[in-house]
Amino acid sequence: MMIRTTQPGRLQAILALLELHAQRRARSVLDGGYASVFRGRGTDFEDLREYVPGDPVADIDWKATARAGRPLVRRYQAERKTNLLLVVSTGRSMTALAPDGTTKAELALDVAGVFAALAVRHGDVVGAVFGDAAERCVIRPGGGRDHAEHVLRRLEDQANRANSAISSVPAVLERAAEARLPRGIVVLIADDADLPATAERSLSLLHARHQVMVAQIGDMAVGTDQAVNPYDVETGLEIPDEIWFDSDLRRAEARAGQTRAERIEHMFGSQGIARVSVNGRDDLVGALIRLFQRHRHGGT
Repeated sequence: MMIRTTQPGRLQAILALLELHAQRRARSVLDGGYASVFRGRGTDFEDLREYVPGDPVADIDWKATARAGRPLVRRYQAERKTNLLLVVSTGRSMTALAPDGTTKAELALDVAGVFAALAVRHGDVVGAVFGDAAERCVIRPGGGRDHAEHVLRRLEDQANRANSAISSVPAVLERAAEARLPRGIVVLIADDADLPATAERSLSLLHARHQVMVAQIGDMAVGTDQAVNPYDVETGLEIPDEIWFDSDLRRAEARAGQTRAERIEHMFGSQGIARVSVNGRDDLVGALIRLFQRHRHGGT
């Protein structure tokens, strides 16, 4: 079935965002990082291109480099298309603010959009699993710009639903594992604070079948200038100033956050899964470059 889009494309918006928030060289490094992780290395020589940080030194064509006076690397035709599987947690927790003041849902959509745009550019196919505690959806992988637009629009509709249920990473991971999607690379996009220990089993099942990377959406720090009139997004209850600015409670929160971070670090580190925190649009390209680099080095 051919899917046609009638609204302005989110992929185009993502490309505009990259132009605004990343220098040309950084975008080139991002593109090279994607190629090295997703496309792999085929056996048939295709052409030469300029070296970008992160390219394997073994791919440098030294004779061509000497002739051109600048580093050039050999590109190879990939043996097959890669399945990019976006696993995205939505729900109430994603309506909270990221460190740069955007909502976590919007930043998660930006992350998903960058991956989808890179996949389209490289001829890969995109699928998705997304949802919350009440509802999970699966879109099987498909190729082309129209399909990628469809995936992103469905994600956006889910993220912007009124009266959404609470977020549940374990439920979304379990649905992804049950879906038995074609082998590929899974990118989990989730709230920084929404990764309980109960997610580990489904994560392990996914990791046994796919390569897995994780982009966590950071949380706005307590007491920042933008954190005014704070409230709990899960319950809708406002947090009184005497609680919000109580030094003992803030220290207790910091300790709890550190404990949670250490548990999450162990969860992913023990399986060699690369992850990064994305804290805002200015940080987006740099964070994904770091993610590709860590994935190539076994998650470290």
